[in-house]
Amino acid sequence: MARLPATKASKEDYTRAARQAVDLGLLTPGGPFEHYPGAVLVAGRNGLVLGANPAAEPIAKLLKRGAPAELRDAIDSAVAGRPAQINPLLLPTKGAGGSPGSAFDLAVLPWGDGTAALLLGRDITLERTLRSALIESRQRYKDLVEASSDFAWETDAEGRFSFVSSQGALGYAAAQLVNAPAPELVIDHPEGQDTPFTTRVPLQEVEVWVRRADGEPACLILTALPLIGLDGEWCGARGLCRNITDERRHEARLASDRHRERLLGYILGIVRDEMDPAYMLSAAAGALVPALPASGACIYRRGAKGEFLCAAQAGELPPERLVDDALGSIAGSGDGGGIELVDQAGALFAEATRFDGTCNGAVILWRVGATGPWNEEDRFLLSEIAGQVGLANRQLERQEELEELSSTDPLTGLLNRRSFMEALAERYAVTGGRRAGGALFYIDLDNFKLVNDRHGHQQGDLVLVTLSRILREHTRGHDLAARLGGDEFALFIEGITATSAEQKAREILRAGVELAAYSSGADAPLGLSVGVAVYDPQQREEVQDLVDRADRAMYRVKRRGKGGLEIAAPDNGAGS
Repeated sequence: MARLPATKASKEDYTRAARQAVDLGLLTPGGPFEHYPGAVLVAGRNGLVLGANPAAEPIAKLLKRGAPAELRDAIDSAVAGRPAQINPLLLPTKGAGGSPGSAFDLAVLPWGDGTAALLLGRDITLERTLRSALIESRQRYKDLVEASSDFAWETDAEGRFSFVSSQGALGYAAAQLVNAPAPELVIDHPEGQDTPFTTRVPLQEVEVWVRRADGEPACLILTALPLIGLDGEWCGARGLCRNITDERRHEARLASDRHRERLLGYILGIVRDEMDPAYMLSAAAGALVPALPASGACIYRRGAKGEFLCAAQAGELPPERLVDDALGSIAGSGDGGGIELVDQAGALFAEATRFDGTCNGAVILWRVGATGPWNEEDRFLLSEIAGQVGLANRQLERQEELEELSSTDPLTGLLNRRSFMEALAERYAVTGGRRAGGALFYIDLDNFKLVNDRHGHQQGDLVLVTLSRILREHTRGHDLAARLGGDEFALFIEGITATSAEQKAREILRAGVELAAYSSGADAPLGLSVGVAVYDPQQREEVQDLVDRADRAMYRVKRRGKGGLEIAAPDNGAGS
């Protein structure tokens, strides 16, 4: 406010103005301002205090010490006949660093015929203090909410957001959420039931999954209170939310890691602890199905020719075409890596097994009705397991090699006597209950000893290997062929009649003519003597008796001059 030009006032003017205030009872009991709740003060030009009630004492003291320019200008304006107002008039604080001073809303009016000003003030110190405290409290509340939660919210009686803190939430701006139905944010909430955003009872740290603006799920910890109207009616709810999605995902990853370690430890324990490789592979396949999980599992190993042989399987098997494609890809790949195939029936995942850098098999998993379901954890687990299965495949291969060495003749590769007799007993024991017949051929080389004596054992070994080849060429895969020892051989051909057995024996004799080239001389031609015993299941003949019958028949051929065959008489229970 611009200062008004000073006018000269005499001492008489001030005296008259002060007398008017007294004569009119302005500041005395019964006067017009007796019950005025605020400050009343009469001041002259230059801040001269002419009178004041007790409430105006702080202002009077201020004027006596030297009024601020704002107050002096207001008094000068009133003396000049123009009312003024100061909202607020702030009085100095009490001492350096002390509590805040008083504050007044002040009206300054002309008084005493232009010689003085009447100041009417309302003490607003408490009001300002409360307002300041409220503002500070609100700020503290806001700071606390923002520090302790991601957002605050309030819903109305229709379940719509009526308030969301200014920063918004879940990828939405606050304006996008206000008036939006709160229940629609909640994932998989039963229809017709209250959500945490529309709760009618207090909730403390309830976990709720909601959908973000980008469609991704988010996990919130929610604390809420219902809003109740004056008549007791439910009006909505308000609360705080904190986003704990990252925490839950971290916990899920830890749980997944622990689960994966348990599964891997369990399956690897089976692989490492089981002594029988065949059972180990079967148990591993069975454990893989629930562990990953999968609809089915197959474990393959590679044969001598590189073909894939099914060693174990569990659950539902994938379509054969997918298996063939996967195994073909593994066989054709340089590193034998993982293969993933998907069609309308499901998804297949195959991982090569390796030993000493060479692919020796594969593990195949199958999930029905899934498209692209294999994740990094699945791949990691199967890769780890495939490494152990590769070792198991090698153990199984080695076991078979050892079994073959223990059951076969090392020179010819035919069964040895022990394995032949065991296999024969398993097939056609007296109590075997099988009705199919068969025939046992007992074969002995003629003049074989002279070959060894005249040409050495190397020539003799060549004779034995040649005969074993002849026997293989005249038998089927499931027939039994053996070198019983020395130059004695045996065949058991299943499902053959006596007539067919004789024809087979003659075929072998004709093929045996090839052996004559290895004879020790014209005086001792190399040939075969064959005795045949036909097996009749109805006679319930012991296995050893069957062998003995064929053996005796063969020796009768020897006694007759060698190089022929004889069919043993049927067993009638009395021997022959």
